[in-house]
Amino acid sequence: MALKCGPEIKIIRKSRRVEIANIKKLNLKKSNYERKPTNKAVEVILNCKEIKKILGGRISGSKILKKRTIDYPVGLYNHINIANRQKKATISSKVGKVHGMFRGKKFRSLNEYRKFYLSKYPNAISSAVGEIFDDFKRLGIPLKKRNKYKKYVNFFIEELVINQSYRGLKIQEVILIKMSDILKQHYRWGTDKEDSSGIDGFVGDIPISIKPSSSHEKKKAGVKRINYFINKKQNTLSFTFSL
Repeated sequence: MALKCGPEIKIIRKSRRVEIANIKKLNLKKSNYERKPTNKAVEVILNCKEIKKILGGRISGSKILKKRTIDYPVGLYNHINIANRQKKATISSKVGKVHGMFRGKKFRSLNEYRKFYLSKYPNAISSAVGEIFDDFKRLGIPLKKRNKYKKYVNFFIEELVINQSYRGLKIQEVILIKMSDILKQHYRWGTDKEDSSGIDGFVGDIPISIKPSSSHEKKKAGVKRINYFINKKQNTLSFTFSL
């Protein structure tokens, strides 16, 4: 049963019985979350128009959901990915804590965020690319071929450090705002210290971690995990959370 636009949401029960309930009747208390699970879950499905509305009409929902792509030569993506992990080229101590930079700022576009990021860390991208190229040299890849691969390495690093970070943080913002609206609670971003502990934000007094459904990152004790899924065919964002 698909979620309809409007003030109604889908309620999923363990008995598999499905019914529609008005959002205003739902109430989540800390004691319920910690000690008295109700075996209910809310499934939210948002299309591009709804995402744009949640973000105040500042940015296209389709640009948040769609990922840029490039055709890598066979095997190159995996090698860049492995080299990046081995060199730790894009860890926060080198490329900055994007969560902290993003918090409280209403970036209206990816380009606006890119300019802001590069003004803070002008050498981060080139330094990360250089570390990947060091690994190419270690493997004995000829200089001519390394230069040919340069555009792919640049794309990989910029996509990871700037573009994916921006999209991920915008999705977190959408989910925090939507949960706040559903639960009638205030939300806030996590601090840098809280982010380091796996907390992206809070809805009321509940610590929230927001990850894509494909993430293999372990759940943190005491933190409510929200997994989201992007349907590429329908161009929608969906997530589920228990009451």
